[in-house]
Amino acid sequence: MNGPRGRLAALAATLSVGALAISPRAALADVLAPESPASSSADASRTAYIVMLIVIVAVVIGLLGALLRAVRGGSAVEPEHRTRGTRGVQRRVGIGIGVAALVLFVVGVVFTEKARDVEASESGAEPIAIDVTAQQWIWRYEYPEPDVAPDGYATATPYSYYDLIIPVDTPVTLDVTSIDVLHRWWVPALARGVDAVPADSNTVTFTAEEVGTYEGRSTEFSGPAFATMRTAVHVVEPEEYTAFLEERTAEIQAARAAVQAAVDAGTAPGVALR
Repeated sequence: MNGPRGRLAALAATLSVGALAISPRAALADVLAPESPASSSADASRTAYIVMLIVIVAVVIGLLGALLRAVRGGSAVEPEHRTRGTRGVQRRVGIGIGVAALVLFVVGVVFTEKARDVEASESGAEPIAIDVTAQQWIWRYEYPEPDVAPDGYATATPYSYYDLIIPVDTPVTLDVTSIDVLHRWWVPALARGVDAVPADSNTVTFTAEEVGTYEGRSTEFSGPAFATMRTAVHVVEPEEYTAFLEERTAEIQAARAAVQAAVDAGTAPGVALR
């Protein structure tokens, strides 16, 4: 292999190793060290990611080593003397590949189930369900109505855009859907990704274990402003979450009262006193 093919193979191997060596440290950190998980579900996903990364790196190193070995020792091998595979070699290689594939399959199933399972909260908090609606290009979150409506008005469904507020150490189930095209909700530090499908819904359940703000994004191309479709999950103390719901409900009730007052006075747009 000292001809053009040999030189091309050597060049490919050298460029591959060189690319890893000169890659920016920040870029390698993003690939080799995903965001630290803040929930058991995200921790299982991160572990599966690391296992697969190790396997891929081992395979790449093995292929590069075999390629370099072939380049170095290929000149002494005449075409008529090339070694051909025997049934024994083929059997061993086939069994090795089959065992490796089976191990990866089992590992994938185990960690996928762990990512789906949600352990009971140590605080004993009741689980909550939040409706998530995707549209081009923003996320809308609808929360459970508070037990007591402030100011004596009828209850209202509190909601928010972009920012999701949830309590710490509380199982949270997101019911995700879309009103236009396909989207995908994903916050790596908290939960696996889930598709937002028009006229259908998918759920994801997780328990945030640490207070903080966690960034997420849509990973499904949905149009020209797809890159701006991001979200932020704010994990707060239960008291702060309750206060948020009551404050948002009061704001909605106040807005309804103002509109009703304008309608009654005949000053609302499109409304005239008889």
